[in-house]
Amino acid sequence: MSDKSVGDNPSFYVHAPARTDRAAAPLNHDTISVAVAVGHIDETRKQEWDRIRDKTRKAVIDRLKRQGLEDIESHIKFEICYMPENWENACNISRGSVFGSLGHNILQMGYFRPHNRHDKYKNLYFVGGSTHPGNGIPNVLISAKLVSERIFKENRTEK
Repeated sequence: MSDKSVGDNPSFYVHAPARTDRAAAPLNHDTISVAVAVGHIDETRKQEWDRIRDKTRKAVIDRLKRQGLEDIESHIKFEICYMPENWENACNISRGSVFGSLGHNILQMGYFRPHNRHDKYKNLYFVGGSTHPGNGIPNVLISAKLVSERIFKENRTEK
């Protein structure tokens, strides 16, 4: 969105780690993690992150209810919400943009996205949403796979 906010019906990822790792939740309980794409920190104006968080939380809960989790709110015992400022401070992510795109335009897509290897420093590689092939969990994992395969191949041929 142009105001670096979030839409009325946001897309989001849901992960339930206790399905494969029982240690991710106390006995007879569950854990879910929801990741919502929101805008990054806009340094030119003050964003109302509390309002954005509350609006987004409501939209996610409403959608989960429509998908059959009608009583989800009554089961929430603990909740953490990370905002762009949290990501910027904790992980040194530029403007809190965890999905790796500060300006989603043609120069941030496909081939134009920064490549996985530095042009000048040949032993410097990049992995993540801000580099090729793009943002989102599947693409970040592909990025890591491509870089690891490249490093392995280049080191094998040098010997």
